[in-house]
Amino acid sequence: MATMNPLEKKARSSFIKGILVAGLIGVLIAALLGYFLYKKNEDEKARIAAQREVTVLSTAVKSGEEITSDMLTIVKANAEVATSGAISRADFLDMSEAVDEAGNILPIKVIAKIDIPEKSIITQDMIMTEEDAVTNDLREQEYNMIILPANLEEGDTIDIRFRLPSGEDYIVLPKKKVKMSDLGGTYSADTIILNVTEEQMLVMSAVIVDAYQINGSKLYANKYTEPGIQTAATPTYVPSYETIQLISSNPNIVTTARNELVNRYNETYNSYRSAISSALGSIDEGSRTSAVESGTSSEVASQQTERRTYLDSMYGVEE
Repeated sequence: MATMNPLEKKARSSFIKGILVAGLIGVLIAALLGYFLYKKNEDEKARIAAQREVTVLSTAVKSGEEITSDMLTIVKANAEVATSGAISRADFLDMSEAVDEAGNILPIKVIAKIDIPEKSIITQDMIMTEEDAVTNDLREQEYNMIILPANLEEGDTIDIRFRLPSGEDYIVLPKKKVKMSDLGGTYSADTIILNVTEEQMLVMSAVIVDAYQINGSKLYANKYTEPGIQTAATPTYVPSYETIQLISSNPNIVTTARNELVNRYNETYNSYRSAISSALGSIDEGSRTSAVESGTSSEVASQQTERRTYLDSMYGVEE
């Protein structure tokens, strides 16, 4: 039997060892590749699982313009984007719809706070509802001549209404959130603070004068029962012709709003103003002037008294 010489034996042994080592390396490489592929697959699954639906604007809008649901496209976004305030379609619908007591769906306008380019992901800080819109002419205004509900509290939502002695009842300012006048820790019984626009200030001034002139009229507030789901009432009070003219020429009122208001007031003037004009026509001018002077004097005196009370409570001094 032929025997393998030592050199051949050594070469054969080295060859086998080489194959085994190469095989082992191949197995390790395959295992590592399998692990990396598995990890990549799991990471991709985790990334997809972490995605959520967000809304993308399909057309550019300007600040103050309305955004409707048909202007939105739904896409999937990574968690990093989704957690930066991005809203889903469900979030948008929650903002743009309310349900009344009868179960009817009521639309609420959603408005862009800023200019938003096309294909932008919509975030919470880009949009607001019409009820939350803040305009450049919005101001805090105190009123102490409005008859208030006995149970009115801070944060309640009210309509300001005006009732004539004959029973006609007008909505002056709809759905206003109340801030109570704080007199150093004690709320005023008569004074409330409302956020009002320039136009609303003029309308309130007009109705206050009407209320002072017409004996037996009532300027009052009534509360919403569920302001979160109730939409704002439609204003029906029409101010005097002089106030309408002032609104039409006031540069502090946004042009589009001014034109819309003037058109609405002119169209409804005879329908809604006739009863007020009739009531005023039955009172002689001297009596009307005297009533306005008396009402204004009482209003100023009340404000001065509450101002002294506030300063005294805060600083121990009177103005």
